Amino acid sequence: MRARNRFPLRLLRPLCLTLALTGCAQAAGPALPAPRTSLAAVLDSITSTPPLNRTHWGVMVHDPAAGTTTLSLNADRHFIPASNTKLVVATVALGELGPAYRYETKLWAANSVSDSVVGELMLVATGDPTMSSRFLPDDFAALDSIAAGAAATGLRRVTGDLVIDASAFDEERVHATWEIGDLPFGYAAPVGAFAIGEGTFSIVRAPGDSVGAPARITVVGGAHLQPVAANVTTDTAGAPTRWQVDYIARGDSIRITGSLALDAAPDTVRLAVTDPVAYASRAFSHALQRRGIVVEGALRIVHDSAHAAALRSRAESGLHVVATYNSPAMADIVAAILQPSQNWIAEQVLKTLGALRRGRGTWATGLAIERRYLIERVGLDSLAFSLRDASGLSAQNLLTPRSIVQILQHARNAAWGGEFRRALAAPGLRGSTLATRLQGLEGRVQAKTGTITNVNSLSGFITADDGRELIFSIMTNGSGLPSATVRAAIDRLVLAIARQGEVR
Repeated sequence: MRARNRFPLRLLRPLCLTLALTGCAQAAGPALPAPRTSLAAVLDSITSTPPLNRTHWGVMVHDPAAGTTTLSLNADRHFIPASNTKLVVATVALGELGPAYRYETKLWAANSVSDSVVGELMLVATGDPTMSSRFLPDDFAALDSIAAGAAATGLRRVTGDLVIDASAFDEERVHATWEIGDLPFGYAAPVGAFAIGEGTFSIVRAPGDSVGAPARITVVGGAHLQPVAANVTTDTAGAPTRWQVDYIARGDSIRITGSLALDAAPDTVRLAVTDPVAYASRAFSHALQRRGIVVEGALRIVHDSAHAAALRSRAESGLHVVATYNSPAMADIVAAILQPSQNWIAEQVLKTLGALRRGRGTWATGLAIERRYLIERVGLDSLAFSLRDASGLSAQNLLTPRSIVQILQHARNAAWGGEFRRALAAPGLRGSTLATRLQGLEGRVQAKTGTITNVNSLSGFITADDGRELIFSIMTNGSGLPSATVRAAIDRLVLAIARQGEVR
């Protein structure tokens, strides 16, 4: 016989369920930690998962204290670095010129008749890239300061010419490898030994009073500074803005066509000037006028180095300086390059290196100084890099992840290493290219971003969870994807690096 069940079935089922759950809890014991994934596995996951698996990846993570490489993928292959190129000019400028170096712009007076009348004025430009609203109240403040200094000496009349010595740089304003479509815009502004506003000027645009009427296009500072031929009409209310800028590198006029909606609010547009030296020279001539100094002669711009040398020799032997303008220190200039990723300042500094070390500021002489420094001082393999400009706007620049790590390690160990690190972008740092990226790593990452079409990079310093400082370079080419998609993957890898190679 089978024993009869001593418990009603309706009570047995809940009891069994309770016993089963209790048994399971006892069997499980303490909660186990989630499995952890190695840094190499994270990298493999990122680079092998569509759609990023079609992207070319180069990665290197180095522990400078231990002298070991934590992670490496294609570290010795060439990649287009985009704005990671700026790490080179920043390093070489600090190494060659020092963080305290300042540009000096002097205004000389010749053939003095009296304290108030001179025969000629000559401004000797040196390529100062800081005469802009980035460093000063406005783009014209530096010129006004020089003019005010001259007026303070009692100078009121110049019977001869106003000469602008712009021979420190050559006349090549736009790099041959930059894309034509970039030239109207500030990020590809032309360079020059005498320039203000970072090679740009501002236009205020506003619709006309009725449909079909010409739009109002106003050049800030005056139309005499930058010739503009505008054919912009007023469209119906709510119509989209159409805006086309035609720019020829060696021309003198900018042609703007398009239309603005009748109800469009006035706004300001920044465009590249056609000739930065001519623009700054005209602006300086008017600054003198505003300070009560009348120039009776012509405005002459001298680019020829031999002619300029003769003029400077004459000035230095018997003339006197009536005004001097000094720039901020190179440490501040480098920060203005790296934190916001400013192209124009980088190119100005590159040509400055050529001017100071080879006697003439050209892309070729500046790049020669960089190459010598990278090989002799940093110790790079001469085949590990090939550079065409300073900003990274050129798609013909090439660097390896290992070479970038070596550059960063050199900067880290240099006497000016602190200034270099402070010049880099950082999470949460307002105005930097990492201001809204890598949240949670504030105070632990200093790095340089890089972005052009199908190129994204990030290289710099990171403090891991265990306190170690690591140097990293992450480079991607040929993604064919939106930059935001690639940046998100790069940031995921940086977070993994921060966790010392172990992520949940």
